[in-house]
Amino acid sequence: MTPAAAGVDGCKGGWVVVQQQAGVVTATVVETFDAVVRSAPSGPLFVDMPIGLPEADNRQVERLARQRLPGRAGSVFNVPARSAVYAESFQAACDCNARVQGKKISLQSWYICPKIKEVDQCLQAQPRLRPRVLEAHPELLFATFEGAPMRYSKKQALGQAERIALLERQGLKPSKVLAELYQHTRKAQVQVDDVLDAMVLYLLGLSSPEPLMSESVVDAFGLAVNYQMPTTSLGAPGRSD
Repeated sequence: MTPAAAGVDGCKGGWVVVQQQAGVVTATVVETFDAVVRSAPSGPLFVDMPIGLPEADNRQVERLARQRLPGRAGSVFNVPARSAVYAESFQAACDCNARVQGKKISLQSWYICPKIKEVDQCLQAQPRLRPRVLEAHPELLFATFEGAPMRYSKKQALGQAERIALLERQGLKPSKVLAELYQHTRKAQVQVDDVLDAMVLYLLGLSSPEPLMSESVVDAFGLAVNYQMPTTSLGAPGRSD
């Protein structure tokens, strides 16, 4: 029986959720993370968003991920300090991060801070969700399923094509999922790479995931810091129709 898992990635329109519904793998865009939790299946949610925020130090899990991504280590970003994530402006976030970590944050990191806060606030308010909402890194997953890092950026057509080919080899039908999604959702709301990332997170849920680090680090609010990784090979054709 297919596990009731979902892959979740942030996008401009909110969050893109890939899950199986009535035997078919679909992608939908949901406005808030609280709505994701309410609408997704009762199984694990694998999320491409930091869970467990640092303050003074960088998270070890990002260092480990970079070691496994030669040539694509730049796809793994340091997570801003909690005080920076909750700052009221980019300049204030830079000042907070410089004060506690010795460096400013990038504008790219600042742009995802609202999404980081959504997940963080949800898990603080609903501790029962913590065993269910788990962090994973799509680029690391693609590299693990492929046996080597992806050759091209996920923003490039060649990079999207190689990721689609990998997902197809694993029994999914990303082209069909994308076509159906864009019948009723504008690309301005969710990019192709957002959907492909959510699909590889969904694929993770079919692979008996286990943590990258043998022991999770726990942040000041009791949230575990770790990445989930696949432990079984897949590739059964016809996994989605």
